Amino acid sequence: MKNFFQKSGRLLAHGFVFSALLFTSCSEDSIEADAGITPDVQNLQIALKERPAEPIIIGDLGPSAIQTAVQQTTEAPGIDRGRFNISLNFLLPPTDRQLEVFEAAAARWERIIIGDVPSIEGPLPSAFAGFPAIEGPIDDIVIEVALAPIDGPGGVLGQAGPQFVRNADFLPVSGVMFFDVADLDFLEQLDLFEEVIVHEMGHVLGVGTLWNSFGRTLLEGPISNPFFTGRQANVFWNAEGGTNELPIENVGGPGTALGHWRESILNNELMTGFLNLGENPLSRITAGSMRDLGYRSASVGESYDLPRGAAGVDINELVSEEVEGGEGINIAKMETILMPIGIIK
Repeated sequence: MKNFFQKSGRLLAHGFVFSALLFTSCSEDSIEADAGITPDVQNLQIALKERPAEPIIIGDLGPSAIQTAVQQTTEAPGIDRGRFNISLNFLLPPTDRQLEVFEAAAARWERIIIGDVPSIEGPLPSAFAGFPAIEGPIDDIVIEVALAPIDGPGGVLGQAGPQFVRNADFLPVSGVMFFDVADLDFLEQLDLFEEVIVHEMGHVLGVGTLWNSFGRTLLEGPISNPFFTGRQANVFWNAEGGTNELPIENVGGPGTALGHWRESILNNELMTGFLNLGENPLSRITAGSMRDLGYRSASVGESYDLPRGAAGVDINELVSEEVEGGEGINIAKMETILMPIGIIK
């Protein structure tokens, strides 16, 4: 896992994921506008760029001088010698503790996703207004991290998701994690700071954001009782003691339903929409789902105790489930899940 410091939810919101994406070309002007900007950190107002009305394609601009500056993939492994690598690009200097937590979160995902994917030479447009392009090479994904004021304590915790995906496998090459610093101390007091970062990093890597995009059909069933169709995740769901099909969250607003495992059944698994006080393991179920997305992942997970016989979705008797809350925080209610904005050819 590399680290760079650069100076310078719920219901049918996920309906977007159900439909195929239409792509338009990225203009020369948009790429050139991102390069060479050096923001004044002291007077910086952190903000994501406006989401494009239509996703962007980078790399189909035709023969021109800028074509060589746009991302091109290479099969050469990076300095990690073929291992999957998560790079963190902090827009503002993190504290030692923040850096420690983000690096620990990345390491937890790197224990699951192990296979190298093609590097991108760069540059890549930043997700944030006023920041320069991300320089390459990018091996294997770079996540821009902004820890800055948003709306004060107790409101929006943050936004996270993939930005650009590769054309070859539709796996993310860049992503964004934008958190309100006013909420971080509270998470630390609950001993959930790292858990929240791991959870949001999962969305960047594709959990709930890439399930039904770019030809994938991993989420099926009615909105009242959706389930996950990926073979590997279901193998571990059954191995952990679950029956029938792996249930996806069916209650809550945009960002919760259809984007997490079902809290009422999977309880404290980290990728439900509710983080419990105490342990929130990243189980073999989530690890298997990463392979279903297309990653080369290990069949490993953190210790997880799913009650034997936990009822999944019986596709012959589809019924809705109600969420059962416990002590902890409703992470999904405080987050905004971002969908990818473009593709790199």
